[in-house]
Amino acid sequence: MTATSHPSPNPSDTLQLLLDVQQQLPAEYQDQLTNHLPMALQSLHSLGASPERMQAFYAAYAKRFDGMQTAAVAQPVADWRSLRGQPNAYPTLLASMCALVAHDGIDATLRALMPDLLPGVAAAAFHGLIRTAHAVQSDHAGEVAAALAYWAWRWQPLTPAQVPADRMPLSAWSEALVREAQAWRSDGSLIYIRMDQATRGAVYQSLADALLPFVDLQSAIASLAALAAERYVASPNFTVLHMITGMRALRALSPWIESEEGVQPILIRAFTAAYLAARVVPLALAPEPHLRTWPEVIAAGIASDDDHVIKLVHACREEASAYGEGNYLRAAGLVVG
Repeated sequence: MTATSHPSPNPSDTLQLLLDVQQQLPAEYQDQLTNHLPMALQSLHSLGASPERMQAFYAAYAKRFDGMQTAAVAQPVADWRSLRGQPNAYPTLLASMCALVAHDGIDATLRALMPDLLPGVAAAAFHGLIRTAHAVQSDHAGEVAAALAYWAWRWQPLTPAQVPADRMPLSAWSEALVREAQAWRSDGSLIYIRMDQATRGAVYQSLADALLPFVDLQSAIASLAALAAERYVASPNFTVLHMITGMRALRALSPWIESEEGVQPILIRAFTAAYLAARVVPLALAPEPHLRTWPEVIAAGIASDDDHVIKLVHACREEASAYGEGNYLRAAGLVVG
C-alpha cells in the first residue's frame, strides 16, 4: 500500500493565513513597541522563505503577546481624521479603516487617505508607513486596514523649521547634518520621542528646511534612501535602519500619492529628525560585512529570528533592485553579521 501524498503548502497561501490569524494581535506590546509580525512575515515571504519557516517565526514572535488582550471592538466613524494621534482611538480607527477598505477597496482607500496620513509620516518611527507598505505588498485587505489604522493612531506631524535665504545642495546639507547631529543628544527611550524632542533643537531648526528641493518626489526618495544606506554602512545604527526601511516603504507607496505638493518638506523634516534621534556615534573605520553575496545574505535573513534583521535585508534587496547596488548589499551584510 502506498502512502497518500499531500501537496506542500503554498508560501502565498501560508502568508495570507498567518496574516488572517495575526489580526487578533494588538498593534503594540510592552511599552509602545510596534508589532512587527505582519511586516516580518511579508519580508520573509518576499525573500523566499518556506511555509514552515514563516509558521515557525509566527509561533515564536506571537509569544510576545501572551497575556495581552485583543483590541476592543468599536464602531466606525466618518470623521476619523479628527482621531489622528489620539491615544485611545485605535479601536475606532481600526473599525473605520476596515469599513473604508471593505467599501472602497485597497486602491481607492490608499489614494483617498494618503494626503491625510503623509503629514504624520514620522508615526511610531515610520512604522505606520512601513506597515502599510508591507500590507499593500501582501495584498491582504484586513492587514491594509490595520496598518492604516496604526498610522493614523500614531500619526506624528513635525513642525516646520527656519527657511534660510540660501538652501543647500544635498552634499553640503548631508555633511552639515552628520556634523551638527553630534552636538544634539537626547535620553528619550523611544525613537518617536527623540524625533519630537529634536524638532525643538537648534540643529533641526537650522537644517530641516534648508535642503534644496529635488526635481520631483521620486528623486527625493531615491536620494534620501541612498544617504540613509551610506550612513548605516559608515556606522550601523538602529534608528538609521528604520530610515532605510522607511524610505523603501515610501517608494513602495508612491504610486498612490496623487499630488506631490508639500510632500518633500514633510519627508525631509522627518529624515532630519530621525537622524538626530539616531544619536549616531561615528566610527573611525567603517565595519566590513562577513557575508558579501545576496544569496548568503538572504539565507541569513530568512534564518534570523530578529524581525529588524529580516526587514532590513528585505528592504535592501528591494532598494538594490530599484536603484542599483549602491550601499544596499553592504548594509544588509552588516545587519546579518
